Amino acid sequence: MAFPEDPLGARTEMQIGGVWTDVTPYAMTRDVITHTRGRTGEGQEVDPASCSLTLKSPDGLFSPRNPRSPYFGKIGRNTPMRLSVQAGQQRLVLPDDAPTARASTPTAPALNLTGSLDARIELALLNWQAGSEVKLVGKYAPVGNQRSWQLSLTASGGLALRASLDGGVANSFVSTVPVSVPPSGRLALRVTRDSVTGTVTYYTAPSITGTWTQLGAPVSTPAGAIYASTAPLTVGDIEGLDRTLPVGSVYALQVRNGIGGPLVASVDFTAQTSGATSFVDATGLAWTLSGGAAITNRRMRFVGEYSDWPAKWSAGGHLITVSGEGAGILRRLNQGKKALASTLRRRIPSGRPLAYWPMEDGELSTQASSATVGGQPLKVTGLTFGSDDHPSGSGTLPVLGPIATLDGRVTGAQSGGWHVEMVYKLPALPVVEQTMLTVTLAPGAGGVTQAVCRISTAGIKVQVLDSDGTSIAFFTVTTPAGIAAFAGRWNRLQIFSATTGSQTYVTVGWLDVVANTWWYSRTVYTGSPGRVTGVKGSWGSNFEGMSIGHLGVFDVGGTPPPAAVSAGVTVYASADDGFAGETAATRLLRLAVEENLPVTVTGTHSETARMGPQRPATLLEVMEQCAAADGGILVEDRERLGLRYRARTSLYNQQPVLTIPYTSRALGALEPVEDDSGVRNDVTVERDGGSSARAELTAGALSTQDPPAGIGRYDDSITLNLYSDEQTEPMAWWLLYLGTWDEARYPTITLKLHRMPSLIPAILDLAEGDLIRITDLPEFLPPGPIDLLVQGYTERIGVRTWEIDLVCAPAGPWRVGAVGDTAYGIVDTDGSQLAAAVDEVATQLQVAVTAGPVWRFETPFLIRVGGEVMTVTGITGSSPQTFTVVRSVNGIVKSQAAGTDLRLAYPTRVAL
Repeated sequence: MAFPEDPLGARTEMQIGGVWTDVTPYAMTRDVITHTRGRTGEGQEVDPASCSLTLKSPDGLFSPRNPRSPYFGKIGRNTPMRLSVQAGQQRLVLPDDAPTARASTPTAPALNLTGSLDARIELALLNWQAGSEVKLVGKYAPVGNQRSWQLSLTASGGLALRASLDGGVANSFVSTVPVSVPPSGRLALRVTRDSVTGTVTYYTAPSITGTWTQLGAPVSTPAGAIYASTAPLTVGDIEGLDRTLPVGSVYALQVRNGIGGPLVASVDFTAQTSGATSFVDATGLAWTLSGGAAITNRRMRFVGEYSDWPAKWSAGGHLITVSGEGAGILRRLNQGKKALASTLRRRIPSGRPLAYWPMEDGELSTQASSATVGGQPLKVTGLTFGSDDHPSGSGTLPVLGPIATLDGRVTGAQSGGWHVEMVYKLPALPVVEQTMLTVTLAPGAGGVTQAVCRISTAGIKVQVLDSDGTSIAFFTVTTPAGIAAFAGRWNRLQIFSATTGSQTYVTVGWLDVVANTWWYSRTVYTGSPGRVTGVKGSWGSNFEGMSIGHLGVFDVGGTPPPAAVSAGVTVYASADDGFAGETAATRLLRLAVEENLPVTVTGTHSETARMGPQRPATLLEVMEQCAAADGGILVEDRERLGLRYRARTSLYNQQPVLTIPYTSRALGALEPVEDDSGVRNDVTVERDGGSSARAELTAGALSTQDPPAGIGRYDDSITLNLYSDEQTEPMAWWLLYLGTWDEARYPTITLKLHRMPSLIPAILDLAEGDLIRITDLPEFLPPGPIDLLVQGYTERIGVRTWEIDLVCAPAGPWRVGAVGDTAYGIVDTDGSQLAAAVDEVATQLQVAVTAGPVWRFETPFLIRVGGEVMTVTGITGSSPQTFTVVRSVNGIVKSQAAGTDLRLAYPTRVAL
């Protein structure tokens, strides 16, 4: 089967003057477009994606410095570029540059539900984790109080249903756990709401046809029928709802009247004609597309930046060409060398402080610079900057000498209360009561001009004073545990106000940054809180050696009684210890929001590795630390200028996304490699700032023993940013397991898609980390199948040519134990062998266990004997045991000698 003329409709576009412009007519058809992404080999780093392109440039059209060109001033370094093909399944596409893209149908009597709600949608989003709420579908119009129901993705990646009983009030009910995005990015979502009980339940499934898996626990909502609004049923941009637009593909939508009830809307976007702007669904509803939404089968293969424009021309200038290369976002991120600021320095400004002094200044500083626009420097004496080891969330901080002062001025209007906070480490409490910090106030009603924290070994006091220095009110915490928690560790100190009626409460709080334990001292006076005019410190020898930093002042009050003590400022939380303990997925998504860099994480977030503190490093280095600690794959997004992270657990026990027989016309030559380039049989893992663990393979073909008993020592050491020392040993053994997997490598698998276009739909969805399988191997190769994980690829796209070289690594190490699984839930013995020889047709084996417990039979399982795979259907006896088997599962059948080793065909490996 051959391609028809120009079957792919390959299109190259550049964003010229802010508009995506088709430059395909200028592409040199004699040249093949080459696109590369991902890893170039097993265990290699991920390189920036690239896409070569040669353009004809008549009259210097694509010369950035040619003022005669209509593109002058509109193209240049890092001009956005994208490559797409017209292939595969059509669907509804909601593009990222169309803020009002939607598909909608007008209200109809059937859409005004008389019973319970059951709504289902299948989609593949580029912004599953946008860091903001993403509106998906609903019958909902805020204008005119025509709210019925609406389904969204929350900022934290969960699902949320808005439902209104009266059209005006619509509360949001959020799933108890986030959505776990599959590597393909394609997932079906379902929400049901029982009108009698009000119970809302969320589900996910591979497709809209199921099978459905409940997402978290049911959520209780007020009972009653959903309001019958006049709003249209809309997918995408719900007019009047100020939320983020979904970006990506939508495949199907169903709405049912009652849980599992009759369909009242059923649209299959894959069944519509490409280019259609209106159609009728299976229930007779008329749908219309608008705002840039489209039915199309165009698929993006590369999105990047065209960074250089090297021109060449013939002697007479008749042919001018530009031969350049687009690159993915990793190229730019790799070039950035500026380290991210400390997590406190990055996070505190988001709380909009009136004044903020990080105090991370250099060692020669004589004052602390302000981190607020127009703020005054912090005046200090007796401080030595840049001399402390600092908490995990900070850069280096100053240390107090025997006599030290601090004076910070605060300006700006304030209302409703105030809050002052800083981090500190005090070596020991003074015996005689001393002032720790003073907040000066422009007095409000009540005459308070100072709020003071005073400390001693006898207690921690909060005190308010009038203009004469007279104490108006105070309270002292004398609890021994609270007193002990104030010194000898990195803490945060808070002094803040809260009001209720005519009374103002002033609280001093201190938090052990590591233990995350708060203590509070609170007093009250009659009057208003006033406003902060300054923060002062004056310390003697009792405070020598104290480290301080990140002093902030905020126009925010706390929570008054009868509620529990609660400060109104939370931006220091977690940032003070560098977010230590957050998962790799959480850190990646937090950084994505902070740096405005699109990132999608696939897999279960809570199962990714817990991270150590985020210390200053470049953005890419911090993200790569997450991938290294978890063991997943961080790659570029193929459909937008962003990144994708595939969690380690998403690589386990996969089903193949593509199965290719050896005889396929599309398959290029298989060239197995047997070498030692990836062998690592002695691995040490060290936690950054912590201890280490070592794993060594001491027996077997790839052990550290000298040949022929082993292969010799191949050692490696890696430092990972892990949360605890306990993580080092499991990671060392896991890396040893990967580094000693004894199997031939097939580093490159070439597919000629123009010879077999039926493979194209699978290739379009293929992502780094996916499993492919090659079957029906010839007899001169070891019996298959060959299971491989795709690490990256290079594709060559021409007018009638499409070839792709898949960079692969063995998938075998990623088959791990799974409780209850017939293939991966069986435990191997420590050693067993045939007790007697068998011929080619025998269906019973005598098996002697040489080490460990005897075999147990609960369900059929696979064993490997002398290269032959058999299915065990029964076991009797104890020593030796009799196995009843089905022979030649893998196409190998032969006589087996007594003493032949017998093991599970797929040994169960405990996952990391």
